Amino acid sequence: MFSFLRNWINKDKQELKQEIQEQSTVETEKLEESQMELEGTTAQKQTANKSLRKVTTELSLHPAWEQHLDAEKKYTLRFLQAELPAMIEGTVGVAGFSLIPQEGGVTVAMFFRNASAFPAKFKNVGLSIHLDNKPFARHQFNLEELGSIPPYHSRPWEVFFPQDSFLHDNFSFKRWQVLLKFGKHVWPSHLDLDPEMEERMTEKQKDHLEELAKSLPVIPAGTVDFHSFYTGKTEKGELVVGLLFRNGMRKIYKPNKLRLRLKDAQGDTVVSGIMDTTHIRVLPGTSRPWLVVFPPEMVKKADADLSACHAEVSE
Repeated sequence: MFSFLRNWINKDKQELKQEIQEQSTVETEKLEESQMELEGTTAQKQTANKSLRKVTTELSLHPAWEQHLDAEKKYTLRFLQAELPAMIEGTVGVAGFSLIPQEGGVTVAMFFRNASAFPAKFKNVGLSIHLDNKPFARHQFNLEELGSIPPYHSRPWEVFFPQDSFLHDNFSFKRWQVLLKFGKHVWPSHLDLDPEMEERMTEKQKDHLEELAKSLPVIPAGTVDFHSFYTGKTEKGELVVGLLFRNGMRKIYKPNKLRLRLKDAQGDTVVSGIMDTTHIRVLPGTSRPWLVVFPPEMVKKADADLSACHAEVSE
């Protein structure tokens, strides 16, 4: 706890002010009960959420922070909180102010902000770190210990992103931001390989697909996403398309057949056809790769640039 205090040594207010990062906000009406609780009736919440009025927040310290921080540290946190931008009433958000690489992961300190007229309790939420506007780490947090944040208040807190939440190992960046991930979305980051396909793959190929599954963005809950990760030709002239099936449903995805259309950078159709997908089984919340092979006679544009192709999949 209080890892961010290390960065405060010998720094004046202006230097600390520069460490406050761009905030990320979400409308309270888009939250699920499993993610956050607002203490008020449903009717009251809906009325509050329709306001477009901008409001400012005050500092709210967790009882443990109130007990352990001295007057100087509390004053500094109050100063940083006062420098945060105004918020649209009826929203909640986060604004980071300290990022510290540590053994086994990264610790991030941020203000959890409540711009609603009701006390807010964050529960299970997704947070992500972006370095220079590119996703670097994603992780799900249980924030019950954060407690209830009073209306129109911001509460500082620390979270730890473990190394297995990193999407890559690049720590070179000029600016960073922590984003709040709310709403009905699923992140199929777990790679589930078909046993027969796994036997034919090298460790390098497996690592590449695992990194791909972790780097792709979240998808709406209840949907399935298709991402093409490979396009090439065999010695026989067959066209091979690698697809990553991403299942955001709560049940196994078992398609009988799918239509695939592959287009090049000019928008021309390279190949189009119906795939027999009766053997595909994608578990809920996972990603599964699959290879589709088209015979030479089905290829409509033999000289297409396969490095810039886009696959369209439909049922």
